[in-house]
Amino acid sequence: SKFKTPTMTNLRNMIRGQKFDGKKLVVITGTSSGMGKMAAKHLSRTGEYHVIGGVRDLSKMSTVAKLEGINTENFTPMYVDLASFASVRDFAKKIEDFRADKPIDRLVCNAAVYQPTLDYAKWTEDDHEQQMQINYLSHFLLTSLIMPKMEGAEEPRCVMVGSVTGNDNTVGGGGVWPV
Repeated sequence: SKFKTPTMTNLRNMIRGQKFDGKKLVVITGTSSGMGKMAAKHLSRTGEYHVIGGVRDLSKMSTVAKLEGINTENFTPMYVDLASFASVRDFAKKIEDFRADKPIDRLVCNAAVYQPTLDYAKWTEDDHEQQMQINYLSHFLLTSLIMPKMEGAEEPRCVMVGSVTGNDNTVGGGGVWPV
């Protein structure tokens, strides 16, 4: 017979294929500016990727997406505040719900703060120095939550970005001079 009884696996694969249309699923933090913005813009334009952009300000991301011509059919912004471990966990849960059982193909930990001229420490709600939590600890937590969801992806990748040159308002980008 040409007809087969559908299995749960076949149904899941069919649903997954419809939602992402065979695209690779990429999670990038910090897509409203700098290198994260450019990565989201270019990956979403290829038609080969669906990008989930983790940002602090969804309104800003909406404006940036319009101004930059980010393909919103292949881009989904989601809220995350890396200064809060609870927010990182919530972000991971939202990704889990969004992706269904589609493996995550790429994780790009890009978002960061850089405040070289600040003469005092800022602290997060989790009692960590702000730059340490946002730039390192929250990305470590996010990676530990996302990596199991990368199982089943063909050639999965996790990229940790370390740069101050992505934005022009940093020392590396030339806009701020250290005191």
